[in-house]
Amino acid sequence: MRIPALARRLTAGGAILAAAAVLPAAPAASAASGRAASKTVPAVVAWGDNSQGQLGNGTTTDSGTPVYVKLPASQQFTTLRSDQFSVAVSASGRVYTWGSDAVGQLGDGTTTSRLTPGRVHLPAGVRVTTARLGFNFTLALTAGGKILSWGYNHFGQLGTGSTADHHKPVWVKLPKGVKVTAISAGLNSALALTSTGRVLSWGASDAGQLGDGGTAERHRPGYVRLPGHTKIKSIAAGDMTGFAVTTAGRLLAWGYNFSGQLGDGTTKNRKAPVFTRLPAGVKVTAAAAGLLHALALTTGHKVLAWGDDQYGQLGIGSAASQHKPVRVSLPAGTKVTRLTAGEDFGMVLTAGHHVLAWGVISFGEIHRARVPGPGRVARVDLPPGFTPAGIGAGWHSQSPMVSGRQIPD
Repeated sequence: MRIPALARRLTAGGAILAAAAVLPAAPAASAASGRAASKTVPAVVAWGDNSQGQLGNGTTTDSGTPVYVKLPASQQFTTLRSDQFSVAVSASGRVYTWGSDAVGQLGDGTTTSRLTPGRVHLPAGVRVTTARLGFNFTLALTAGGKILSWGYNHFGQLGTGSTADHHKPVWVKLPKGVKVTAISAGLNSALALTSTGRVLSWGASDAGQLGDGGTAERHRPGYVRLPGHTKIKSIAAGDMTGFAVTTAGRLLAWGYNFSGQLGDGTTKNRKAPVFTRLPAGVKVTAAAAGLLHALALTTGHKVLAWGDDQYGQLGIGSAASQHKPVRVSLPAGTKVTRLTAGEDFGMVLTAGHHVLAWGVISFGEIHRARVPGPGRVARVDLPPGFTPAGIGAGWHSQSPMVSGRQIPD
């Protein structure tokens, strides 16, 4: 199941950083000029791999510097995700997609790729709050706590009870009475967090990524086998992994563990959740999964990393893989507010409205002049007058995006 990711790394020259963003409210003033927020406009920038038009600027030309995504200028976008195709969710609940559309993953009823964003036609009256991308499929969480899905479905990852692909949004068949508060998508599997603190999973499970104790695929959601009396507050799916942060600040992990990406001190696959071995006294609030590594945000606004490190994606100043979480070497005084992981990189947004990144360096996603060596953290240069408000990525991402506000020329 790992061939698509590995083949892409080779054909794209090792490029990484495809992104996504989840936005908090925009800052009251631009850090660049101090002008009032009323003088700025919403904007989204992206850079990196653009072989499928996933940068959304009307071309297929890779970009080493940020370019503006051609999203509606009047709207602020609260969620962005990108792989070989991209998705954006507006504050008003609309969904836009662009890039590759080989199996209907853009959700517009066709299999025609697009170089600029187009709107997904949702069921009447439905408003979407967030979306996530798997390998050629899309999940969207509605304001009513339900899930829509579309695209590739060979392993039942759309959660419809069948394996038929869908080129338009269809409803995931949730258990009766369940309300979902968060979603995440892996290679060919998916996770959902319920309002009661339980976790649902469906799709492929060849490495135990459904977390139900077995390796049989499921075509509709079923429950992850959590330890007794455990409640979950956030989730993250990786390539063939699952992560869940408990209300007590502990981290559970399951699935594929070849590079120690579950963080339990071993390289053994886990069919049911085990606790990641966090440093003593450390609690976490969120996790993010890359291809073979993972990150976690602590309550102290620091970042932990573990798993594969051959491309410096752990940000520890070396290329030494780790089977347990270690601290990312951030600049002194850095306070991280959001984090994300891509195929072979990590990226964070700081309280000072800076974007920092580390990992594979190609397509110019981290300016070479600012990178002192493998695994070192560098500041991303954004356009003048642009104040970042959110970052993100997916486990298979190679084209980062940052959302924020821009001072018009």
